[in-house]
Amino acid sequence: MKIRPLVFTLLSSLLAVAYTGMAAAQVDLSGNWVPRSDQDRAKDGPGPWPDEFAGIPVNASGRAAGLSYPTNEGQELNRQCEPWPVSYILVGPWGERFSAVRDHNGLVIAWHLGSPAYDRLQQTIWMNGHPPPAPQALHTYAGFSTGEWEGDTLHTTTTFVKDGYMERNGVPNSNQERLDLFFTRHGDLMTLLGIVTDPVYLQEPWPLARTLQLTLGDNGNLAANGADEILYCQPGEIVPSVADGYHSAVELPPAQAQQEKFLMKQYDLPRVATDGGAQTMYPEFAGKIAAQYEPPTKYCEQLCCMNNVRSGVKVVCPAFE
Repeated sequence: MKIRPLVFTLLSSLLAVAYTGMAAAQVDLSGNWVPRSDQDRAKDGPGPWPDEFAGIPVNASGRAAGLSYPTNEGQELNRQCEPWPVSYILVGPWGERFSAVRDHNGLVIAWHLGSPAYDRLQQTIWMNGHPPPAPQALHTYAGFSTGEWEGDTLHTTTTFVKDGYMERNGVPNSNQERLDLFFTRHGDLMTLLGIVTDPVYLQEPWPLARTLQLTLGDNGNLAANGADEILYCQPGEIVPSVADGYHSAVELPPAQAQQEKFLMKQYDLPRVATDGGAQTMYPEFAGKIAAQYEPPTKYCEQLCCMNNVRSGVKVVCPAFE
């Protein structure tokens, strides 16, 4: 009668060992991954327009902060080498470098995730149940990240993020931001889904996605345009009015007429679309504003067909034909 409990105990132990082996043998994400998404090329390359909030569930506070963002703020001496928060992984121009941290048994206890540019700090994604910091702990641009495998997908969660910007046109993030990332490898391709949650500046969670491709280069070539470079930063005087260490770039929200000279004027979009908000994330929104929108009949002169063009060159994109 004592044999059955013993067998059950042995089977349980074997299953636990097998499960541990399976967890340790999850998909290898090591290597350099370059972005291969074209859907947001204009935004992750040249950057978004100053009033481009369409598709972002930004609330009134977030929109006001974005419209007040001074584009020369980055020339301040104390900000010239300032990194972006971790959500920049989804909207920036750079790829990613994955490297595993293993214990003495060879098990992955953490992943290091970073880029060759100075503008994003390296993340440490803890895979061993590392406890979170105390609630009053320092928030950083990299945040605190943990990860777990959900089948063949690595799901990471990042909190303790320092307040900064989600987009290069000044859409802000607060120190209450949470970022969930889902990495799924398909051979030499990787799909990356991100969900940004920010109760201060967003009305709803903001889903983002991009595709990465494994590159065999080991020289830091992770740029979307194939540039072979590693970016370093050395502060220096660029704009004397804000780079002397004593002045700050300040800008008030623009008047409606001034705002309408950017994205709205270039593509004939109604303000209800460029202002963003949760409703602009959904396909049904196009039908709601159909009566307010007429496709542009003019030639495209900037960021045409997701590409930059030389000034004065007129391009006809399929959308304008």
